[in-house]
Amino acid sequence: MRKMKYTWALLLAFCWILPGGMYGMETQKDLRIQEVFNRYGKKKNVTMVELSNEMLETYGMTHYKSISIKNDAEALRFIRACLETDQQGARKIKEVTDDGGIISAYYQLPGTGKDLNRFILFKVSTKGVITLVYIKGELDSDDLITVLFTRKDF
Repeated sequence: MRKMKYTWALLLAFCWILPGGMYGMETQKDLRIQEVFNRYGKKKNVTMVELSNEMLETYGMTHYKSISIKNDAEALRFIRACLETDQQGARKIKEVTDDGGIISAYYQLPGTGKDLNRFILFKVSTKGVITLVYIKGELDSDDLITVLFTRKDF
């Protein structure tokens, strides 16, 4: 069951690949993780995802962007540095460290407007794949967990 939930989360994160645009840059301009998307988004062994507005409305989101990077130690160091900056003032919902470095994190950032919440999710898989997700919307932390880990039959 747990594997099925994880599979659904990955499917949600990676099944719609759309080109990044100004909208994505505008919503993250105050976050250092934007540098991760700019620096690594078009490199080899990287998958970047941005979901369309129509898809997002179904889940109460206004923005969704993710990046997955395969086995890149320099990128991992850079992402951890960006997370260190962006987590200032954030609510740590979950943070897991191993050997002194963050391997999994879920932060709720201060919102940018009335009823808008922002989230950063981060994970390093056992195979060395780095995944970073940014979500903005009306949904709260519990709603996000429901969206990510509830199986939907299409």
